[in-house]
Amino acid sequence: MIRWMSDKSLGRLALVGLLALLVVDALLVALAFRPGSAEASAPASTPVPAATSTAKPSATAAPTDTATQARPLTEAIAAVDGQRAWRALLGTCAQGGSALTVTDDGGKTWTKRSAGAAALGRVQPVAATRGFVIGAPKSCSAGEYATDDDGRTWRGPRTIDGGWSRVPGGDQPALVITPKRPDARPCGATPVIDLARVSATRAVAACADGRLVRSADGGSSWTALADVQGTVAVAARDEQGSSTVYVARVVEGCAGVEVAKVADSGASRVACVTTLLEGAEGRVSLSVVADAGWLAVADATWRSGSDLKSWSETA
Repeated sequence: MIRWMSDKSLGRLALVGLLALLVVDALLVALAFRPGSAEASAPASTPVPAATSTAKPSATAAPTDTATQARPLTEAIAAVDGQRAWRALLGTCAQGGSALTVTDDGGKTWTKRSAGAAALGRVQPVAATRGFVIGAPKSCSAGEYATDDDGRTWRGPRTIDGGWSRVPGGDQPALVITPKRPDARPCGATPVIDLARVSATRAVAACADGRLVRSADGGSSWTALADVQGTVAVAARDEQGSSTVYVARVVEGCAGVEVAKVADSGASRVACVTTLLEGAEGRVSLSVVADAGWLAVADATWRSGSDLKSWSETA
């Protein structure tokens, strides 16, 4: 028998159905806005970095220290032996500012001397009291000045004959003076930060981009020697009948200045001189002679024995 529901029962059933529909609708809305929705689960787009121009680092590249970026030297040190050396502020033609100090006791004391010219490109003591500089007056015409009394007085200028030097004055950093050319460009358009004479016909130039180049024909032509990143100064000496090149450089793993020996494939550490580099930009210079090494870093001077392995700061 079929029992018919009353109007009151039908009303209750309709109300229950309406409530069920509202609950289902609320669930659907919640699902549509949860993190697992279609938009949220779509693959996120990969951000595209802004375009940059970054040079690929070389195998010998070293971190750049802002205090010692490779730039042409503004100060130089040159030694005769382990006791006698000259330190110079190179100055400029327009403003002068060159200065010279000398030592004959291994750097314990330094005595001020006349620099001989307003601007210097090279300083070179050659004996106990003799030496010369390649410099220029305010007119910036380079010449050679000589002394026989350790810089107390000077003769010159005279014509540069057979000399090697960076061009004095500071305003032509890519040019060097050589026995064959007064305007050689060892590094092309790149500035020369330092120049080391090897012999009357041979020299090595350090370029601001880390290249070392050499000449064996008096500066008429130059060829690659090595790429030594971090180089800030270069020096050379004769060892057992052959010339050996050394650099001072700033590299990772040396909290100061590294002295390294150069070969065709690069450079290898000889010593790490631990020292502060603040204020040393353009003020790191190296000189190596038969029985000693000399290193100038800003206002400090360091000296070593002939093996260049152990360095001590002079007074």
